[in-house]
Amino acid sequence: MKSIFFLFLFYSVALMPLYGKASDRVLAYVERIPPYVLISNNNITGSTIDILNEALKESDVDIHYQEINWSRALHDSESRPNIILTGLNRNAFREDKFHWLYKVPVHTSRQRYFLWQLKSKSAENKKRGLKNAFISVMQGDHKSKSYKSYVEGLGYQANIYPVGSREQVIHMLFKGRVDYILGGELNNAWRVKGLGYDPDMIERVVEVPNTSQGLYIAIGKHTDIKFVNKIRKALADLEQSGRVNEIMSLWLKKTEKTSPSENTQTKRTVDE
Repeated sequence: MKSIFFLFLFYSVALMPLYGKASDRVLAYVERIPPYVLISNNNITGSTIDILNEALKESDVDIHYQEINWSRALHDSESRPNIILTGLNRNAFREDKFHWLYKVPVHTSRQRYFLWQLKSKSAENKKRGLKNAFISVMQGDHKSKSYKSYVEGLGYQANIYPVGSREQVIHMLFKGRVDYILGGELNNAWRVKGLGYDPDMIERVVEVPNTSQGLYIAIGKHTDIKFVNKIRKALADLEQSGRVNEIMSLWLKKTEKTSPSENTQTKRTVDE
């Protein structure tokens, strides 16, 4: 009987490190948001990726990255532990659903939101006005809160059509199923072009006040708080070292070199 007990004790102690390591594994969901996250031929890079990798390289946290539909990412991170979102806008609606690990330094132009329309519908939309306008956003998109607050402040009801992906949002506009979509501004329109549409067919018309508190690296509330604090401290230590500013500067320079000139009439994006 003693031999069985000691055998059990031996295997329990031997296997304990393996189970401990499993709890320190984290899956980071990503989507392409230059310069924070860039994805090419399954290679995931960008300033936020570098920030996480450098912050955690001296720790025992094992991090892996996965590209995923953002509405699915939000759902999974709200219901499962140890899932990091690499670029989540913080607002009152999401406040209690996540641990907010680190506020990412953001290019100021990325924090502006606009209504975008087809140029061919300019006269029609102007006649209709925002009171009767319909817009499309991705399910869970923080920008819908900003739009709702803006429109209700004008005394109107917000007519919002949620869809499953950012690509579907763009399709809704170009197929004439909604009047506007919400987006920020960038120096390129890679997602629009990638869907086979001409970015010169769209224009921004109204700036919508941004109610977001900033872009964050976040993790779901189901994650153990000790693990949360371990990651939070690693990110804070990296910022205090000055390395975060170096990483951001490097990636902004890289993306500026690969982006079209800012002298073009319209800085475009419809998927921020």
